[in-house]
Amino acid sequence: MFLWQPITIHRTTHSKSGFTLVELVVAFLILVIGVTAILELVSQSALNARYAKDKTTATMLAQQKLEELLSESELTTGEVEGDFGDAYPQFRWRGQIDEIGDVTSETGTNLLHITVTVEWMDRGQLRSVQVETLKASVPLLHPQEATTQQVEGTFSDFSDTNTPPIQGGGRQ
Repeated sequence: MFLWQPITIHRTTHSKSGFTLVELVVAFLILVIGVTAILELVSQSALNARYAKDKTTATMLAQQKLEELLSESELTTGEVEGDFGDAYPQFRWRGQIDEIGDVTSETGTNLLHITVTVEWMDRGQLRSVQVETLKASVPLLHPQEATTQQVEGTFSDFSDTNTPPIQGGGRQ
């Protein structure tokens, strides 16, 4: 006799309770990559902030040294250098004073080209900031003094005979 028995398939429904090993490894790799990128950004930001601070300080020191050189009554051409003492030990300055040839001011005084360079080491590289200006050895006058010292004169040579002469001079 032929026994015929139906085969029944029993399905068990288990709820998924947990993660597979592959899912954990992928999640861990994503987390590591993200944290590494954030740490690199923070590190680079700190380095950039320090560089910006040093460059700002160097610019301020260069401008200060340029003003000191401009305030000297007698400048001689050539090169001068120094440091900023204990206040800014990582910075050094160098100044170059050159006479500009054949260019003279109205008073016949030669012009001086003054360049100040401030240097410092940053991450093993020599960095620098440079400022420059021109100086003529002429006295500076307050604008009010300059107008009172102008020569007053008439422009009668340019007027026709029907108009009165125009008086020149300072403002009124």
